[in-house]
Amino acid sequence: MSLLDYPKKLYYDYGSRLAIFLVKRRLRKRGLDPGAWLVLARLYEVRREFSTAVSTLEQALRIYPGNAALEIHLKRIKALAANPSASGRAS
Repeated sequence: MSLLDYPKKLYYDYGSRLAIFLVKRRLRKRGLDPGAWLVLARLYEVRREFSTAVSTLEQALRIYPGNAALEIHLKRIKALAANPSASGRAS
């Protein structure tokens, strides 16, 4: 990692941790929001934690069965988990 990559890593690492914390807190307070579940899964995807993103979407689909947006994103993230190089970012 070069010196120029360090601020970007800090932003994605610590910024996404804070965002995950805040979204989880919102879900605990008001869990009836499929959009928040989707945001949480996307945050895990940005961190390349695909298995956690998949389990988050599966949990959301147990609450909101048949939600088309959640199903589409679950399918897409499962494909990314199977082939991480397809995301267009270097590991």
